[in-house]
Amino acid sequence: MGRLALLSSLLLGTGLTACSSFRDLFSAHADVAAEAGEHRLTPERLTEIMSSGKGIRPNRDAANFVTNVWIDYTLFAQAVANGKLPLDSASIAEAVWPQLAELRGGHWHDTLMARRSDLPPNAADSVYKGNDVRVLQHILYRVPPNAVPEVRSVARKKAEGTLARIRRGEDFGKVAAQVSEDPGSKVDRGFLPPSPRGRFVAAFDSAGWALAPGATSGVVETPFGYHIIKRPAADAVRDRLKAYLVQDAGSRLDSIYMDSLAIQNQIKIEKGAAGAMRAASENPEEARHSKKKLTTFKGGELTVREFMRWTQALPPQYAAQLKQADDTMLIRFARVLSQNMLLLRQADSAKIRVTPAEWTELASGYRAQIDTLRTEMGLDTASLWDSTVAAADRNKVAAMKVDQYFERLTSGKSRLRRLPSGLGTVLREQFSYRINEAGLNRAVELAQQRSKADSAKSPTGPLQTAPGPAPIPGATPGGAADSGRPAPPAGRADTSSGSGR
Repeated sequence: MGRLALLSSLLLGTGLTACSSFRDLFSAHADVAAEAGEHRLTPERLTEIMSSGKGIRPNRDAANFVTNVWIDYTLFAQAVANGKLPLDSASIAEAVWPQLAELRGGHWHDTLMARRSDLPPNAADSVYKGNDVRVLQHILYRVPPNAVPEVRSVARKKAEGTLARIRRGEDFGKVAAQVSEDPGSKVDRGFLPPSPRGRFVAAFDSAGWALAPGATSGVVETPFGYHIIKRPAADAVRDRLKAYLVQDAGSRLDSIYMDSLAIQNQIKIEKGAAGAMRAASENPEEARHSKKKLTTFKGGELTVREFMRWTQALPPQYAAQLKQADDTMLIRFARVLSQNMLLLRQADSAKIRVTPAEWTELASGYRAQIDTLRTEMGLDTASLWDSTVAAADRNKVAAMKVDQYFERLTSGKSRLRRLPSGLGTVLREQFSYRINEAGLNRAVELAQQRSKADSAKSPTGPLQTAPGPAPIPGATPGGAADSGRPAPPAGRADTSSGSGR
């Protein structure tokens, strides 16, 4: 869906703060890192959590993350203890606003596509006969780049043996499903996505474009190993080419449509917008209340507060990238957010709504998430439901359950479950909370001191991040960066296979 796919990655829901600036005048002391209702997170307790968690580095980003998770859990527990879980229809609609917005945007997109993307009957055949796009099948025997000659020889002999089977008449797709070492295409009988010329590495590209319809290549060597390539007949790929053309037309229409929204509504980037966005990322608590304009457009504006609402919904790795973005990228991001706001406004004007079945599914899924989280946190105990128990006592039990849950999290006995979608927004507007900068700084200082002390005691050094690939698109070992292909943009899946690239 082109740029519309950005909605699914952005609209994951987050909380808006509600704290008193007057109270903050008296919060310079460092004995409290955060408060949620009547409960306090001390720097010492925050230090314990950070020091106990595997792979948690003792820095400010980690302290912010843990603190916000603690606030989410504590407010959730407080809502349970006081019988104030948002379970009515209006509250559910607010809590699942991200999914509702994505559905409305998707329905509006489908409406536009139905009006504007009809293809000529022979469009797929015309592409097949042309020289710009190919649908190819391949079989791959992988060879590491630094493989010794003996390893290369074994792989090549396997490829030659497989080629002999195909030339004797065995079905290419069946053989690919049996022996190919490219997992992405193997499950689809060796088919690669329709691709323009130049998308593959040079040797693969040249061999694929030299094939006549229905022909099979010899053994082709690329940096990935040894391939056997086939150009399937037109009948075998007609539906794939139609789907490709529809998707390509949709992408172009999305781009044209979104650009037209910007022009028609006169999106204007305000002076100093990039700097304001960067400052907001550094001080999110203050920024969540800021009405400073980043962009303006007909009938609306993107403020720092709205910017924070969207960016706080990003997965941590993308939020981290945004912090490091230059002015050009930040301005582009602000423009995309403004375009998405305009798109949703047009969907509302067209009276685009979710279907009753979609609403039922969303509401049921939300309630199921609530029940699961409540059970995992131990908040289903009778002492939290008994109205004869004093509210203060119920809140004490709830706070104890949160502490116990964090103990299980840091020991690896439970896994982290974030609140459903926009529930954090609802809870943070319903209950009071605040974050104390001095307390956070104190916790980081204590955690760093503990880390140094542990390093001095242990010959293995301080805690390291958990093994595995980096969470940043394009930086994954063996992924897009290593294969020479560009990483997919945030919010869009890279459906191409890397083995022939």
